[in-house]
Amino acid sequence: MFLRVAVSLILTLVVSRIGLLVYNLGYHKTIHKHYPGPCRVVPGADTGSEDITVTSRGLAFISSGFRAKMAIDPSRAPPNIKGRIFLFDFNQPEKNVIEMPLQGSFDRGNFYPHGLSLYEDQKTGENILFVVNHHTSDQDRIEIFRFDEKSKSLHHLKTVTGEHMYSLNDVLAVGPEKFYFTNDLYGTMMLTKYGELLAGVAWGTVGYYDGQDRIVVKGLMMPNGINISPDGRYVYVAASSAANVVVFERKRDGSLEEIQRIDVCSGLDNVEIDKKSGDLWLGCNPVMHIFMEHTLNVTKPAGSQVLRVQLGSKITPYAIVDIREVLMDDGSLVSGSSVASYYDNKLLVGSVLDKLAYCEIKTI
Repeated sequence: MFLRVAVSLILTLVVSRIGLLVYNLGYHKTIHKHYPGPCRVVPGADTGSEDITVTSRGLAFISSGFRAKMAIDPSRAPPNIKGRIFLFDFNQPEKNVIEMPLQGSFDRGNFYPHGLSLYEDQKTGENILFVVNHHTSDQDRIEIFRFDEKSKSLHHLKTVTGEHMYSLNDVLAVGPEKFYFTNDLYGTMMLTKYGELLAGVAWGTVGYYDGQDRIVVKGLMMPNGINISPDGRYVYVAASSAANVVVFERKRDGSLEEIQRIDVCSGLDNVEIDKKSGDLWLGCNPVMHIFMEHTLNVTKPAGSQVLRVQLGSKITPYAIVDIREVLMDDGSLVSGSSVASYYDNKLLVGSVLDKLAYCEIKTI
C-alpha cells in the first residue's frame, strides 16, 4: 500500500513538472509581429548585443561577444567571437555604433562581456562601467572601467572576483566600487546547469560587494537582469524561469527585502529603467523552445519581445501595475531579444547572439 502511494505521488510530481516545463517553454504561444514605429537593424553589432545601459544624456553602452557556459552555436563561441563594448548615441542614431578601445592592463584576449551597469558619479562627474566577464579560466569576474567621453574609450580600473561570484549573469552598480550581482544558477558546469533548469529548482542568488562579496538573496529561479529605481530605494530582479520581476526594498547595509513579484508571462532577460518615469523595460524571449533552437543554430530565427512595466504608485507593494507589449518580432528584425533600452521615445533592442535593432516609438 505504501509503495503504491509513493509511486503514485512520484508520478504525479513528474507529470506536473513536465507539464510546467512544456508550458514555460511556450509551446502554446503564437507570435504576432508588431513594432512601435519605424525600426531598423543597427549595423556593426551583428554577433550579439546582450546587455545595454544608458547614461542620463543618452549614451548607450552595449556588450557584445557573450561566451556561454552551455551548448551554443559554434559560430558564436570562442575563438569565433571577440568581446567588445560598443557605444551608441541616442541623440545621433544615424551614426550607429562604434567599438570603444579598452585601455589599461588587463587580459583583453579573455574578455567576454555579459551583463553591464553604469554608475554616474555625481561628485566627480565620472562614468564608471561595470561589466560581467566570462573569462576563459571559468572564473567569472567583474571588470570596472572609467569612460573617457572625449576619446570614446574605456580605461580599466579594477578586476573583482569572489567566492560568491560563480555563475554571474548581471551586475548593478550602486557606488564607485559597490555593486549587486546575480548568479543565475548554482552549478558551474554545463550538465549541472541543464539539470537545474529541467528540475525547476530555485537555487539562484543575488550577491552584494562592498569590498567583500556576500549573498543577500537566495531561492530565486534563474535570476537574470538586475536594476534599481531612480531614487535608489528598490531593486528589481528578473527571475527568468519563474517569468516574474521580483521587487526588493534596499536596506542601508546592502541587504534586500522582497516585497512583491510581478508576473509578466514571458521569458524575461534584462531589466532597464527609464530614469525619468521609473518605468521598467524588459527584453524577453516569448517562445523559449524556439530561442533554445536559435542558440544552437543562429540561422534559425527566434522571437523577440519588449515589455514596458509601469508602476502605478510610488508606494510598494505596487497596487497598480500596467504591462504593455511594445514590440513583438518573429526574428525577421532581431532574434532572441535580451534587453530593451529606452531613451526619449527611442528604443534599442539587443539580443544574446543576433543583431541590434533601433526603433522610434510612435505609439504604445
